Amino acid sequence: MKTENIKNALAPCGLSCEKCFAHVDGDIRKYAIKLQDKLGNFDIYAKRFETLVGDPVFKRYPDFKEMLDYFAGESCTGCRSEQCKLFKGCGVRPCHQEKGVDYCYECRDFPCDHTGFDPHLHKRWIAMNETIREMGVEAYYLATRESSRYV
Repeated sequence: MKTENIKNALAPCGLSCEKCFAHVDGDIRKYAIKLQDKLGNFDIYAKRFETLVGDPVFKRYPDFKEMLDYFAGESCTGCRSEQCKLFKGCGVRPCHQEKGVDYCYECRDFPCDHTGFDPHLHKRWIAMNETIREMGVEAYYLATRESSRYV
């Protein structure tokens, strides 16, 4: 696999941009658009199904549709081409640009407190980068490309 393709898929922090719900070419957006298409004008039917089926879950269809529309409308092109749209306070992109490293584990200051991540993500970030360092970027990408980003 080409290094450039992997770099487009993996952000400097090690998270997979292509698996993010905000990525314009990601599966989540692609499947959200497909589901919108398959559901068509389900709004009318959801109201009818509240009574016909008798399940109150159909009352929450507008909330579901709003979330589906959100996923289908995302347009991020990845952290290497623009500031992360998911983590507005992310400090990784500007830091990696300033220091000239492709991934955080390559930085002499890794691990640091410049990410802006919450404690859960910060812990994941350290673990991911240690794994990338041990396995190598290509092996890490190949080993994780089918797994969920949201673990």
